[in-house]
Amino acid sequence: MTTADVIAEFDWSNLVHVEGWTGRWFEEVKSELNVQSECATGLVAEKFNHKSVLKKDLAFWLADAADIMQQQLAIIGQFKDTIEIMKTESIADKSKLIKAQEQLLHCQSDQLKNLTSAVQSTVQNTVQKEMKSYSEAVGNDNSQMSTIQVQESVKKAVKTAIQEDDRSKNLVIFGVPESDAEQITKRVSELFFEIGEKPQFSASRIGVRKNDSDTNYCRPIKCSLASTTTVHQILSKARQLKLSDKFKSVFICPDRSPEERAARRALVMELKEAATNRPYYN
Repeated sequence: MTTADVIAEFDWSNLVHVEGWTGRWFEEVKSELNVQSECATGLVAEKFNHKSVLKKDLAFWLADAADIMQQQLAIIGQFKDTIEIMKTESIADKSKLIKAQEQLLHCQSDQLKNLTSAVQSTVQNTVQKEMKSYSEAVGNDNSQMSTIQVQESVKKAVKTAIQEDDRSKNLVIFGVPESDAEQITKRVSELFFEIGEKPQFSASRIGVRKNDSDTNYCRPIKCSLASTTTVHQILSKARQLKLSDKFKSVFICPDRSPEERAARRALVMELKEAATNRPYYN
C-alpha cells in the first residue's frame, strides 16, 4: 500500500468528528467548573475535587474522555502507519535516484570513452597520413628526415586532428537575413525549432560584412553544437526548410575544411559543365 492509498482510505469525517467532540468536551467541563482560561490548563485537580462537583458528573466526563482518547489513539495509529509508509517510499525514491545517477554517470563515462577513442583514432590516422607524406618526400630527396621535421609533422598532425574534431561539431547556415541590431541566437533558435530541434549552441556571423549597395548579401552563420550526433540530426532534417515559408531560402551545411570546400566547388563546376554539354542528362 502506498501513501496515496492510505490517504484515499482515511476517514477524514471521523477526524473532524473527534476534533469537534474534543472541543465540546473541554468547553462543557470548563463551563461546569467555572474555568475562565481559554485553554485546558485551567482544568486542574482542585477544580474536579471541589465539593460542588457531583460524582455522577465526574463519571460522565471520565467516560466521555475515555471514548475520545480511544478515537484519538485510532487516528494516531493511522498517522503512524502513514508516516512509516512515507519513510519506506522515501528510501525507495532515494534508491531510485542513486541508481539513476549511477546510470547517468555510466552513460557519461561511455560517451567520454567513445569521444576519446574517436579523437585518438582521428589523431592516429592523421599522424600516419602526415608521416607517410614526409616519408615519401624524404625518399624522393634521398635524404634523412631530421628530428625537427618529425616534431613539426606530429604537431601539424595533432593540430589538424583537433581542428577536424572541432569542425565536426559545427554547422554553417546560409541565407539568414542580416541586420544591424539582429539577435543571431534567437534567429537560429527559430530556424532549428522549425525542423523540430532545440539544441544548445553558440552562433556568430563569419566573414567581413559588405557595406556596398548589395542589400541581398548576408554573411553565413557558424553554429557550434555540443556533439557530432546533434549536427548529423540537424543536417538530416535540413531539407525540411524547403517546405517552410519563412526559411525556404535558408541552407544548412557541414563546416567543411578549405580543402573540402575546394573539392566541392570543383565537383559542382564539373557537374554544371556536364549538364551544359550534355543537356539530355537533365
